[in-house]
Amino acid sequence: MSLVLGILYMLIIGAVTVSMAVLLLKGKKEKYNTVYFICQILVVLWCSSQVLILLSENDLQLAFSYFLGNFGICYVGAFWYYFAVAYANKKLSIFRKYFPFGLSCFHFFTVLTNGKHHLYYTSFSKEAVEHGIFFYTNVAVNYIFVVIGAVILYRNLEAKEEGKRAKPLIIASVFVPLLLNLLYLTKVVQFSFDITPLGFGISGILVLLATIKYRFLEINITAFDVILSGLADGVGIYGKDGKCTYHNQAFYWLFGFSDSSKQNVIDIKQVQKKLAELKILEQENAVFLDEKGRYIQIQIYQPVNGKMLEVPFDRIKMEQTTVFVVKDMSRYYELLHQTRELAITNEQLALEQERNRIAQQVHDTAGHTLTMIQSYMKLAEVSNEKQENDKVREYLVEARTLSGEGIRELRQSINQLKKEAACELVTQGIMQLANQVKEIPVEVTIQGEDSKEYSHLSKVLYDCTRESITNTLKYAKASKMEIIIRFQKESVDLVIGDDGQGCDNIKENNGIGGMKERVEAAGGTVKFISSEGEGFLTRIKVPV
Repeated sequence: MSLVLGILYMLIIGAVTVSMAVLLLKGKKEKYNTVYFICQILVVLWCSSQVLILLSENDLQLAFSYFLGNFGICYVGAFWYYFAVAYANKKLSIFRKYFPFGLSCFHFFTVLTNGKHHLYYTSFSKEAVEHGIFFYTNVAVNYIFVVIGAVILYRNLEAKEEGKRAKPLIIASVFVPLLLNLLYLTKVVQFSFDITPLGFGISGILVLLATIKYRFLEINITAFDVILSGLADGVGIYGKDGKCTYHNQAFYWLFGFSDSSKQNVIDIKQVQKKLAELKILEQENAVFLDEKGRYIQIQIYQPVNGKMLEVPFDRIKMEQTTVFVVKDMSRYYELLHQTRELAITNEQLALEQERNRIAQQVHDTAGHTLTMIQSYMKLAEVSNEKQENDKVREYLVEARTLSGEGIRELRQSINQLKKEAACELVTQGIMQLANQVKEIPVEVTIQGEDSKEYSHLSKVLYDCTRESITNTLKYAKASKMEIIIRFQKESVDLVIGDDGQGCDNIKENNGIGGMKERVEAAGGTVKFISSEGEGFLTRIKVPV
């Protein structure tokens, strides 16, 4: 029987030791975990003392075994009470804070001094151990503290979703040792050994099950850690208290925390601060641009009707359990940008081919036709000279003159269309227009670097510049003009100004109205600024 009992105690000690190791290695660095760890140590000491009692061969060995066990017995109730208070995050008065520990110290002192008063053990020998008054007061105090702790835990678990499911296991872990102790003390069932430590051992196993299955003490299971630590995406899990329950390495890297921060747990306030520093690009897809120029997507999950669902940023409840999933989308947006550039290039090529086709067609048809008309008129003029028909000759001369002017204008239009098609860069067309002006000086300032990335905007900016120059030469009576082209990452800004007479009332005629239509069709904005005697200013902003 002693061998079976010893093996049973050793199994309980092993199970409790395993639960202590899991809690120590994977538990949150919280006060309640630390206090519960001490409770487990006291249970191990108590169970170990029972093994030593079975192995004791004399009174001295027996006294040491009981001394070790009584250390666990005297303090386990107080520390269970402290664990329940810490888990419920309750504030204690000075009396409630120190009174349980003081009673435990008093009873342990009576154990140490039992030889003087014999009030803890009235008789103590290998043959028989009889309990005294202080033994029973110690048991009563432990009962009271354990029950009070159970009530505190019960109320706190009622308020937590995960606690409601873990509640049966936790309540069982409290009452199993109490029941076994009552059976032992009342001798309703005859035992030759104290079965109470077995109850506390079983209690530790029940708490471990509640922790693994329902995250009662919030530990990180090893498999969970291994799976998430290898992900390229960042994962950060935060409890209702705003403290980090778990994070992997990618979470720190993608959020931009420094290496020194890895030694400390980042709380929810630091994450909120980082979120505020990011520039949001797409509200719907939760895409941000960080200070390193990376495109970051941040998804947030919280419990909604018992399920973990993604929630938008404006509906986050920080007092809820929160899971952050952070993804680096830089490669995706880089490919998207390249695809966009390729589409623009193809569109420009198709536009240029169409312009050349139209120009060639106009040249081959209308040009040839007008040339033939001019030739026929010349023959008619010669024939008419012989007949001396002055009236006919006058009409033919006028028709010849008009057809000659039409040919010149047609050639100019064709040449101009080809020039516009040849202007791949924004600055090429604007510089051509500026160089054509001879009446007043035109100063062109280029800020940033022109490239093919902006070439699809050449036509609209060319037309707006041409219209502005035309208006200045016609109406402004200016002595100079200034053109500023600013190339930015997301837009091109064009500013055109003159020092002419200006006006207080800007009328949107065909010229200004046409500029506004072109710019707005390209998704941009245009603003005209002028006052009497202050010149005229045009501000254009077109997105890339």
